Amino acid sequence: MKIIKIILVIIVLLAVTVTAVGFLSPARVHIERSLTIHAPYEIIHDQINNLKNWKNWSPWYKKDSAAKFSYNGTDAGAGAAFTWDSKNPQVGQGTMTITSSNADSVCIAIEFGNRGPASSKFVFLKSDSTTKITWAMENDMGMNPVGRIAGLFMDKMVGPDFENGLANLKSFTEAIPKKPAYKFKIMEEDAAEKVYIIKRDSLSWDSIQAFYAKNLHLLLEASMKAKLEMAGAPAGLYFKWDEASRSTIMAAAIPVKGNANTKVKGFETLVVPAGKNLHIAYLGGYYGIGNAHMEMDTYMKEKNLLQGIPMIEEYVSDPGSEPDSTKWLTNIYYPVK
Repeated sequence: MKIIKIILVIIVLLAVTVTAVGFLSPARVHIERSLTIHAPYEIIHDQINNLKNWKNWSPWYKKDSAAKFSYNGTDAGAGAAFTWDSKNPQVGQGTMTITSSNADSVCIAIEFGNRGPASSKFVFLKSDSTTKITWAMENDMGMNPVGRIAGLFMDKMVGPDFENGLANLKSFTEAIPKKPAYKFKIMEEDAAEKVYIIKRDSLSWDSIQAFYAKNLHLLLEASMKAKLEMAGAPAGLYFKWDEASRSTIMAAAIPVKGNANTKVKGFETLVVPAGKNLHIAYLGGYYGIGNAHMEMDTYMKEKNLLQGIPMIEEYVSDPGSEPDSTKWLTNIYYPVK
């Protein structure tokens, strides 16, 4: 009888202890892991944002290849969802739904079957060549003291899965070939020698349009008087482009048939030697031409090419004759070595 009483007292003490520890334990459990991945942000974001891509890296896919998965809603982004059903207790059953998605984060609501809800979040920190990704989960253990005690061990239970998942994501995305997606077709060409009659000056970016319009008219008039035959469309030649001071050294130019001895009074003759050029045939208004130049810069860095001078914009279309700017053709040439 005495032994029974002792056992009952122990049971009561254990119950009181568990209850006390449970109520003193935090109701909300936060688990978080981070990893820096040497892969483009866009590739990493797509692996998270499209739930069908989780099979490429998720730690739970590898734990039970026989688990059943079904997808609902949209393919990616807010509203995308999938459910899973596994006989493996480490995987279990549940539903996952993306609740919000933007460039900086992807938020997910999770229902773990009869184990209740949780929320998960992926946060992206981009740099030039790497992406730091943080995977976090919040779980509300409620008022159940046993659940709260279990929450004390959640980090050790789930944390390794997060670590494995991020490591899988790193291996998968870093193995994807990193090729720039160019919007413009960049052609490598062998260019012949060109002779230009030019008016060159140093000026601010705001003065480019007025300078070009004024001097193009004068160049055309002077060349006609000199009885020179044009050898192409009018052009702008750029010898220096300074973003810090928003200034440039440029020239309004017309190509002519001639050589270094071809002269027009009041203007300069420039011979651009034959060589290798990068060429973009840009179609559209001038407001968007900067995107083509940025892709040229990216291409040259990728190919380890050195830019020469001058950079040439050849204005094939006449805005006075063609009012639709989407049809304006500008040939962009970068001499390279």
